[in-house]
Amino acid sequence: QHADNKWVSSSSEIIAFRKALLHPLTAHQFQRFVSLRGDLLENGVLFWQEVQKYKDLCHSHCDDATVQKKITAIIDRFINSAVPPALQIDIPTEQAKKILEHRKELGPYIFREAQMTIFALLFKFWPKFSKFRSNLASDKILLALERKKRKKMQKQNG
Repeated sequence: QHADNKWVSSSSEIIAFRKALLHPLTAHQFQRFVSLRGDLLENGVLFWQEVQKYKDLCHSHCDDATVQKKITAIIDRFINSAVPPALQIDIPTEQAKKILEHRKELGPYIFREAQMTIFALLFKFWPKFSKFRSNLASDKILLALERKKRKKMQKQNG
């Protein structure tokens, strides 16, 4: 019974997190929140969102050229970036290589493993973010995060 309740609780948290990533304002707030914890985490939020848009594109039955352009855009921005490091998200290099090998295969699953990896990584920060924002009015969240970022920068710069 207890284990079942825990699972239900965590699955509802997963659903809430997924909805948050799809909500522009909440996703932006969360992105700013994780940016304080690591450079690639911020990109992880953007990557997850872009992959969702890509999957929507696949399901909308648009032409292959458009789908291929979206694959290339995601790869160029996050997987094989011209800006060092080439891998701009926190996934294993094997996953990145697999995506590059399958980049010509059209279909909604090319980024699936990487998106799941990123989701699991970001989900670890969701409870802390939920607690953080529960103490603030919605319009104060970004201001509070900017203050935290400034303090962090001042500490780093001595």
